[in-house]
Amino acid sequence: MKFEILFHTLPAKATAKPAKLKYNKNGWVSEEWDDNSLSALKALEKLKTKFYTDGCDNKIAYTAAIAVNGRSNYNNEEIGLSVNNINYTQMKQLIAAGWDIENHSYYHEPYNNFNFGNDRAKNIIALDTLILKKINYKMHGLVVPSDHSGFPKAAKEAGYIFSTSQGTFDGLPPGGVPVYKDVQDFDLAPITFSSFNRMFYDNWTEMENNVKKAIDIIVQKNHHYFRFASHGIDEAAYNRIIDYFETKTNDKILFIPTREIMEYRLMASLPISYQLSHDRLVIEINTASLPARCRWKDLSFIVSSDAQIKSITLINGIDRATFNAQTSLVNIFKQITSWN
Repeated sequence: MKFEILFHTLPAKATAKPAKLKYNKNGWVSEEWDDNSLSALKALEKLKTKFYTDGCDNKIAYTAAIAVNGRSNYNNEEIGLSVNNINYTQMKQLIAAGWDIENHSYYHEPYNNFNFGNDRAKNIIALDTLILKKINYKMHGLVVPSDHSGFPKAAKEAGYIFSTSQGTFDGLPPGGVPVYKDVQDFDLAPITFSSFNRMFYDNWTEMENNVKKAIDIIVQKNHHYFRFASHGIDEAAYNRIIDYFETKTNDKILFIPTREIMEYRLMASLPISYQLSHDRLVIEINTASLPARCRWKDLSFIVSSDAQIKSITLINGIDRATFNAQTSLVNIFKQITSWN
């Protein structure tokens, strides 16, 4: 991936570095719905009306994720074909809206009529294969079904970048370390694989109270995050939560799938070369070591120069770019949504 920054005047110096978080924001929040819940579609209607910016006056809609299963433990029905759950067509619609699809195990439980027993790896890989076959989508994160141990480690071994649970982390950081907090320091989360905690409530009075408390905390922090999830939705309570988030965070906190922010950090950790020639700074990112299942290949750069940015020229491997001449923030974008 390669691009060029053109300055208005000949700079005496010009350097750049990746922002710690996407769009140089202060923190991030993620949410998901488990078990192919149709409630995700109701949430989508609210989230697509709310925005933060990319730091360059462009609106970015809030996005979330849906955690899916493969087949029913009771009748072996393929859940993506059921009218009572998010189906494959709706998954594609969510992906197009910027949402992520997360692995929630092929069979939800290791018992009942149909199951893979305690074979965590088989559950993860079978669902990964099914979703790739049905919608050409590679997943990169796992939501632990129930509280079954072994899933976080199996997800890591499968090449995923994160798992999440209310309490099952297989000892992996950051969730597997002592001292549980709803709002946590992102610096404690390893780049290559993190086992995240999350708040989970189906009681939306509890959800509203606790998420609002987390919002009050995260706005006072830097580089922190929290995650929350449910099976259902109380639309009135949900609307109040999202409105509260928008007001309190004031365009400083990302509302984003966990996969997107984790893949951002992978991108920021790659080898990057910078070459200043006359009035142009050429930046090249070596993506050779990037996992093939990475969807978001975006980066935000903070440019330091005595000259103002005039324009951005894309050389290869990048879909588009935005910049802010006043703050010297530059964003580049490359996204994959189909793996044929």
